[in-house]
Amino acid sequence: MRQPSESSVNATIWDSTSFYRTPNRKNNPLKRPRSCQNKECQNVDRISNLPDPIIQHILSFLPAADAIKTCILSKRWDSVWTLVPNLIFRRECSCSQEAESFAVFVDKTLMHYCSPKVKKFLVEFEFTECLKAQVDSWVEFAVRLKVEELCLEFHREIADDPDYYYLPNFLYSNIPAEKLSLRFCALSPNKLKQVSWMSLKVLSISYNFVSNEMIKNIFLGCSLLEYLKLNQCHGFDQINTNFSSSLKDLVVDGSWGPEDKFGDFVITIKGPSLLSLTLTGYMRRANYMLLDVSSLVEANIGYRMKSCSLGCRSNWYSAHRSMLHDLLEKLKHVEKLTIGTWCLQVLSISEVKGLSSPTSACKYLTLNKKINKWDLPGIASLLQSSPNLQKLTINLMPPNNFEVFFYHNITSLPLFLSVKLWFGTLIAFLSISIFLLFIMLYYKSSLSSYCVIKSLLQLTF
Repeated sequence: MRQPSESSVNATIWDSTSFYRTPNRKNNPLKRPRSCQNKECQNVDRISNLPDPIIQHILSFLPAADAIKTCILSKRWDSVWTLVPNLIFRRECSCSQEAESFAVFVDKTLMHYCSPKVKKFLVEFEFTECLKAQVDSWVEFAVRLKVEELCLEFHREIADDPDYYYLPNFLYSNIPAEKLSLRFCALSPNKLKQVSWMSLKVLSISYNFVSNEMIKNIFLGCSLLEYLKLNQCHGFDQINTNFSSSLKDLVVDGSWGPEDKFGDFVITIKGPSLLSLTLTGYMRRANYMLLDVSSLVEANIGYRMKSCSLGCRSNWYSAHRSMLHDLLEKLKHVEKLTIGTWCLQVLSISEVKGLSSPTSACKYLTLNKKINKWDLPGIASLLQSSPNLQKLTINLMPPNNFEVFFYHNITSLPLFLSVKLWFGTLIAFLSISIFLLFIMLYYKSSLSSYCVIKSLLQLTF
């Protein structure tokens, strides 16, 4: 049975007889109630009359500083904030003095906190080594209250700043948290050998050194881990999820290899039980290789290559075209596939050179890209290689500096290659138009398909 379209759903709210879609007041759920004429009714403080759990839930979405300010509203609100389930401490500190004043504020807040349990505890500011003892006490406070989600997300104004926050020893034991997020937090390789995070299901590590052995020990010490994100981490060249039968979702957001191994440094991912794989962010001097990802259902390859010099960048598509082809070959069985800017550009050049994309069983294809006419060959290549495709989604993204470099090289191509690329773009337009016309006839979505084809005509010519 077909699901009702968006227009049919809106028809219950809007009067379809009016050309300008005048709201149907009778059936409109957004209709304003009549204002109360009684002065006593107008003076009622409805928010203050809400039960404490509801008010505390509302305040839990605010940073701690804003939640505390509500105590000046009335005596009723004097101590409501002390029982909020979430404690969020976030501060942009531009100097050490501001960081110290922020630490004093956190200390005083925790002294007045009365809830026996905290769901989420987040600390985000520019960490300095002189505040380590205080941060340790905050973490101990959160663990003692059986925190469910612990986020230690620190900033560093200078990239090479040595002030990492080293996790206290007690945090490697069996903490109650189910979600743990660490940014600029140094992990001890020796302590990870005995790590015991038996309740942990979601782990995110950002801007850190993580070796192969450390990843293995994390898998062995987290028997319930389902989601792992490595954001701008380095020091590893393989991720073997055979040590974690529970891991279902892996995200690698940016990575880089040694400076002396440009082009030869390969990050191997082996995940026979993975259901979702995401490869995004900048890759510096590194390549990806997938070994066993037979269980994958969803994949996102939105990474971007970042070369070490202009000479390397000028031939980036030649050096890494085979890697992208191998990735698509390994991912040909996934049902949901997301392609990013860089990969789409590589596919466009490959299509013009006569190298088509591997055949895919993808049913749902998403393109994260601000569509340009030079992207049409890559889109056509994906459509032609996806005979089972049911849904195409294009998320228009703003262009970045890398795209400017790419299009500069395209426009400076020799004449015969420029003509070949133009003809490839024209053929791609015809292929996409035929695909959209098929959708128009099958689903009877004439207006949307017409608008898309019109947009493609403007891009091509």
